Amino acid sequence: YGDAVVRFAALHNWPADTEFKLVSVVAPLTSQPGISLEAKKVFFEEEKTHVDKLLSQEKTAFLKERPDAYVTYEVLVGHTAKEILDCAQNWPASMIIMGSHGRQGLERAFLGSVSFYVASHAPCSVSIVRVAQCDMLDFDLDESDIPDEMKTGVEV
Repeated sequence: YGDAVVRFAALHNWPADTEFKLVSVVAPLTSQPGISLEAKKVFFEEEKTHVDKLLSQEKTAFLKERPDAYVTYEVLVGHTAKEILDCAQNWPASMIIMGSHGRQGLERAFLGSVSFYVASHAPCSVSIVRVAQCDMLDFDLDESDIPDEMKTGVEV
């Protein structure tokens, strides 16, 4: 959903000196799939590399729309909502723009809502972008960009 958030932000009129920071959060090592610590480490490093590549591509897409912008990115590690809030507090951000999966009902009750939590606890304004599939940017990723542990083994 980050690509649609980047598109949303890039298309708005911001003051010339506005700084943008793209962030994505990776689950900590202890929360990674795998039985052994070594397997968890492999998955963790592959996921960080994958997310770093995505953020780099999102930065490039943002700069295509706003070549004069100052854009950085960072891969954070931890609980998603907490890391976003800590980043916003420490940076300090004047606005958080984030995507929403749009979960409802039991799915939201079981999985929670990162965007709802962030909006409720943020030290600044929050804009939540509801993302439709047709709003997604198409980055050049192929199967080799997906860590083996994330692949289901089902051929389509």
